[in-house]
Amino acid sequence: MLANPADYSWRRKMFRIVFLQGVLTVLLGLVGIWLGSVAVGKSACIGGVIAVLPSYYLASRMSVSYPEKPVASLQRIYIGAFVKILYTIALFGLAIKYLDVQFVIMISSYFVVTMMNWFGLRLLDLSEQG
Repeated sequence: MLANPADYSWRRKMFRIVFLQGVLTVLLGLVGIWLGSVAVGKSACIGGVIAVLPSYYLASRMSVSYPEKPVASLQRIYIGAFVKILYTIALFGLAIKYLDVQFVIMISSYFVVTMMNWFGLRLLDLSEQG
C-alpha cells in the first residue's frame, strides 16, 4: 500500500524540473528566431528537445518505486539512467542525420537545458519532508 501522497512531493518537483526544461527549450527557440533566424531557433529547439525527452523518460521511470523492494527500485534507476544515455545518443544521431540543424546551436542549447537539472536540484529540496 502506498503511503500518504504528500510523502512523494519529490516526484512533483522532479517533473517540475522537466517542465521548466521544456519552458527553457521554447524560450531558447524564440530567442534564436529573434536574434538569429528560423534555422537558429529550430536548432535551439531541437537541442532542447533532445535534453527534455530523455529527462522525462528518466523522471517517469524514477517516479515508480517499490519501497518494499529497494534493490529493484535502485536497479530501475540504474537501467533508466543507462537507457537515458542511449536515448540521448540516438536522438542526436537522428537529428544530425535527418534534420538540417546548426550543430553548435543545437549542442549549446542541449547543454543549457541540461544545466536546468543541476540548478533545479540545487534550488528544489527533493527530500520527502520538503
